[in-house]
Amino acid sequence: MGWFDLRTLPAYAWVFDLVSADPAVRAAAVERHVALLWRRYESHPTGTLADPVAAYAAYTTDLTAGELRALEPYALLFVQWRRQFPAEWRRVVPRWPRGCWPDGAFIRHGASERARAVLEDLVLDAVHAGTGSHQPRSGRHSVQLARFLDGPSLRDRVQTAAGSPDQTVRFRAGYLLWLLDHPHANLRTRSWRRWRRAYGVPITHPRPAADLAALPPAVAAAELAGLDTPHLTAVFEALEPAPAARIADAMLSGPLAADLAMPDVAALAGAIAAMDPRSAAWMFNAMPEPLAARLLAAMPPAAAADRFPRPKRAEILLLMDFGDAVARLAAMTPLRAAQHLKWRTPDAAARFLTALAPDAAALVLAALPSGWPNDDLVSVLPAGYVADLLTRMPPRDRDHIRWVVETQQFRTATAHAIASKAAASEVAASAGAAGASGQAGAEARNVLR
Repeated sequence: MGWFDLRTLPAYAWVFDLVSADPAVRAAAVERHVALLWRRYESHPTGTLADPVAAYAAYTTDLTAGELRALEPYALLFVQWRRQFPAEWRRVVPRWPRGCWPDGAFIRHGASERARAVLEDLVLDAVHAGTGSHQPRSGRHSVQLARFLDGPSLRDRVQTAAGSPDQTVRFRAGYLLWLLDHPHANLRTRSWRRWRRAYGVPITHPRPAADLAALPPAVAAAELAGLDTPHLTAVFEALEPAPAARIADAMLSGPLAADLAMPDVAALAGAIAAMDPRSAAWMFNAMPEPLAARLLAAMPPAAAADRFPRPKRAEILLLMDFGDAVARLAAMTPLRAAQHLKWRTPDAAARFLTALAPDAAALVLAALPSGWPNDDLVSVLPAGYVADLLTRMPPRDRDHIRWVVETQQFRTATAHAIASKAAASEVAASAGAAGASGQAGAEARNVLR
């Protein structure tokens, strides 16, 4: 960053107040950042922590190794601030300039021993972060950091996490160790599923997952007949989505479904509801839509909402009982419900929207403009209903939807005016033609006389 002058570093000493033990000092530093980060230009100093961090994180730089080492404490401060005071960090980060994320820069420039210790903590945070999904959330940068930091210290800590009683943490740690042992493996969903089948929860009963997937669906379904819900869930999670979907279909409609102790719709839905949400959604993506609709309707609405397949398979909503479909839309986030409605015709989308609670419908309607012209939907909704939803929206969304409504009203009024004018012109032309014809007839009769 040619615009940053290292001689100004003493003026940035105040930014270390962001990690002060005194809440009042931290609050003042946060407010100062919020006030100074009023613009997002990367080519002008802001007077905040963003300046030295941007200089350190730049992909192209003419700074020497010593100068980069002088900037490292500021990049490290950003990491520590993000880890120790995430709520305060989130207040500032929406205004943070682009390109000011130092994680990858530690790899490019090397890291001091002090920095390596903090970065190890960052990797372990990714292993322990959040719950609710077994799939790793460490992300590409965390895996790159782990590979950069790879050594006895990091491996011992990750190995300890791999013995956690929490299955989510155990899976993430085990997968990260596998990635460290296979430095050329990409962090992709397919490699994660392959690891999970082979090491995470290897299925050996009634046979290994790969062998089970190779059987005809009806034969595989017969081998799984009588399994309890936890074991059936584990088998489905260990399989690829397509064979898992084919086996589920064979359980309900295969030739042996009536002769064996196959799970009914409720039991099968319960097994899939206990799966990791993303794995279950992939399984539903591979199913025939009528079967997916039956199983999703048999799940509790919240579980079904988390496991719904991709929005383009929106026929599933229409194959459900209308009340069941509405209940599952209501359990989704507004954005996800909007994504499902945008693939429906305006009339069908309006029917679903008006069946939601007004506050929920307002948020869904506000989410619809994202990448979709909702003029047609607004045109089929009752005017009073749209006006009521507008009062329930956040101001920014309200302004956008009001603009859509007013634009649609203008277009409708313009089209009506043009049609009325065209009709009047046609009537006048017809009257003129009739008058001319009458005059010509009178003249012809005069000639005949």
